[in-house]
Amino acid sequence: MGPWDSVMIEKPEARQIYIDDIINSVGQTFLSTTMRCFKCHDHKFDPLPTKDYYRFYSAFAGTQLAERPAAFHPKENLNGFEEGSAMVERLHEYAASKMNGLKDKRETAAKAWFAERDLEYINHADRKELDDEVKPPRDIGLDYVDEGELKVREQDDWIWNRRKERYEPMVQSVFNSPVPATVNARKLRVSDKLDKKEPIENYILMGGSLKAPGDKVSPGVLSALGIPVEGAGDDPYVIPEDFDGRRLSVARWIADPRNSLTSRSYVNRIWQQHFGKPIAGNPNNFGAKGGKPTHPGLIDWLASEFIDGGWKIKRMHRLIMLSDTYKQSSLHPNRKNLATKDPNNDLFASYPPRRLTAEELRDGMLKITGELNTEMGGIPVMPEINMEVALQPRMIQFSIAPAHQPFDTPEKRNRRSVYAYRVRGQADPFLEIFNLPNPNDSCEARDAASVSPQAFTLLNSDMVTDRSIAFADRLMKEERSFSKRVRKAFELALSRSPTKQENRRMLAYVEEMRSYHQKEKPVGTTYPTKITRSLVEEFSGKPFEYEEILPAFETYVSDKKATDVDADTRALADLCLVLFNSNEFVHVY
Repeated sequence: MGPWDSVMIEKPEARQIYIDDIINSVGQTFLSTTMRCFKCHDHKFDPLPTKDYYRFYSAFAGTQLAERPAAFHPKENLNGFEEGSAMVERLHEYAASKMNGLKDKRETAAKAWFAERDLEYINHADRKELDDEVKPPRDIGLDYVDEGELKVREQDDWIWNRRKERYEPMVQSVFNSPVPATVNARKLRVSDKLDKKEPIENYILMGGSLKAPGDKVSPGVLSALGIPVEGAGDDPYVIPEDFDGRRLSVARWIADPRNSLTSRSYVNRIWQQHFGKPIAGNPNNFGAKGGKPTHPGLIDWLASEFIDGGWKIKRMHRLIMLSDTYKQSSLHPNRKNLATKDPNNDLFASYPPRRLTAEELRDGMLKITGELNTEMGGIPVMPEINMEVALQPRMIQFSIAPAHQPFDTPEKRNRRSVYAYRVRGQADPFLEIFNLPNPNDSCEARDAASVSPQAFTLLNSDMVTDRSIAFADRLMKEERSFSKRVRKAFELALSRSPTKQENRRMLAYVEEMRSYHQKEKPVGTTYPTKITRSLVEEFSGKPFEYEEILPAFETYVSDKKATDVDADTRALADLCLVLFNSNEFVHVY
């Protein structure tokens, strides 16, 4: 996507993009802590009337979405754009050729049908509205296999055509209009002749029903906080009726220094990020039913410091991380007594240990093995995931979605997890098993439960096995003796040297595994370049098959496998696998 500044220079409407950025960075936390489902009735526990919900809704009622052309920034990361665009183009051409072939077959039969009856041929799109007596069957000339495949190919054609936009210079933005732009829905282009004088009227919907409008409402904010809107009239919580500037008014109200809810909810999340638990128990709910703060004075002081410091997040991070509380050890001198008096560590008498998040585990292993690509920006990364999951059927809009195809080289795949491409219907099994939040839900706190499948994954998954081989390969290249390799493995994985007992046991273990691997011959990994899918045709109920190509695997460069290294490296990889499975690696103390 193009950068904000390049658009703002050329587009006067782009001021709204910056406003939305304010709302996202400052207001998102605020909105998630206050806006509950009270569109049907007044909030049961907090002083939030239904009227306030529809006031807020009205403030955004004139906001329309648009994808606008915007030149790429000179410093924007375009690495992989040409290869990615070529891959998508090939997949689109394949789907389109299959689709067009089936359509040609259908239309050939249709032309024959019209000729037999001395009727003028009418194309498929135009004959849909004709009576059945003067038009051929919908899919004439196609059997049930062709009918089923045509639906799949039409869906693929749409999917790959949409994915081409990933490589086009455009920016997702908003504009003010009483109605959405009536132009190409796929690439909205905003007309200069939009009528902004047309009024937007919003009503309280009785029971939340669109068919039961009640009293008319004006755009406004939440009255419960007692913070008036800048430039308000008789009602201090109503935004002026001007068409433009509504979101700006909301943004200013959210970021008003007097609005302590915004600053308190924000610093509460920052604290939670560093300590694994918030000061106030429920970051998504600051209402009457939310968890009460363990240190009310502290959260108020942090909120005041946040505002006085110009809302600078880095300053707040620095303030917390330089505190004595953050610097405390996880080992308290009187742990038994503390466990009785403060079992939940509400007093923060010691630093709470925590398990690494899913992304930290993956990125940490890649960093240790020397494989992590720290490149910034660019297109979404397609990492290698479990092959069964990557190829399994996945429904999307009543059809089968294309298989997950990873990038063809390790350098492209092994980037930070924040850049990994995610879809709601296909999670990365490794990240999912370590409690990666569901993209469909709001996550106020990550689940850090330890369950047995996590241990099985760390021991047996291809992803961790590949990392252990890469780790061992690095050690073999950087150190000459197994004694030094064991020491460096501990230093890289656990940030400490092994004890004498650990060193002795690990060396013995490596020797044992060397003897084992010298006798065993590993089996290589093969990657498919095409796959046969099986579906049931919608109307006939009969199964049919079709083929999907996987061009990413035609020139695929896999991570190093057991077949690519010698017995000594495989033995050392077993040690690396043990370290990756240790509590000391998986947890932060």
